[in-house]
Amino acid sequence: MKRSFAIVLALYMAGAPLLSHAELQVQVKGAVDHPGTLTLKDGARLSDAALAAHVQEQAYLLGAAWLRPSLLVTQERLKAGILYDLDQLHLRAMQHGDTALSDTVGQLHTATAALPVTGRAPALLAPRAVEVNITANLPLLPGDRLFYPLRPKTIRVVGAVRSPCSLPLQPLQDASGYLAQCPSAYGADHDWIYVIQPDGHVLRQGVALWNRSTPLSLAPGALIYVPLSARAVSTIDITLNSDMADFLATQILPGPETMP
Repeated sequence: MKRSFAIVLALYMAGAPLLSHAELQVQVKGAVDHPGTLTLKDGARLSDAALAAHVQEQAYLLGAAWLRPSLLVTQERLKAGILYDLDQLHLRAMQHGDTALSDTVGQLHTATAALPVTGRAPALLAPRAVEVNITANLPLLPGDRLFYPLRPKTIRVVGAVRSPCSLPLQPLQDASGYLAQCPSAYGADHDWIYVIQPDGHVLRQGVALWNRSTPLSLAPGALIYVPLSARAVSTIDITLNSDMADFLATQILPGPETMP
């Protein structure tokens, strides 16, 4: 015991810390006062990073994103599966001489291939709100990133459309109003759409006369995915459209400083 005390005393005299506290590093970017890498105590939670970064008042909290390295592999597989299914559908359309459908699928494949795999996880990221919500204030892991965008002024329409649209936000307007401004492409589903709200919440909505959903206003930065027709995807994978919507929900809003 005396020997142990002597070792501790020697370390103290040499300036070495007697206790070592584990730490973790996370990155915070966007509309925050202290962007960059934060060093936090091991066991830190979402609120610790958000409060340390000083999220700005103009930050768009509904579109804030929690990006986790632990989710990258799963989302890479999801993207790879979508691209494979689109490849197969494109090949099948060409084999059957359906050039219009092959063009639509080809454009969707190109657009999807260009999207990053982010590792985004659904989360409440308003600093004070998450601080007082025990179940939402989840623990961080090394390498996690938080991103706080500014409030967008547009709604985007993508998928089986002639060309992706970025449309001015209209207060209280539901998805059907935006669809009328963005013509669908050949092979689009005219019965259903997917609405991806900026927090990553996905809603499947009916837009035909027989299944029309209750009108729902879209939040700034929401995304409308016009799916391929159920008849087309049923020959390849009936989950293709829902998988696409789930992958789109992992994307983040732009600016003021996009995460790498």
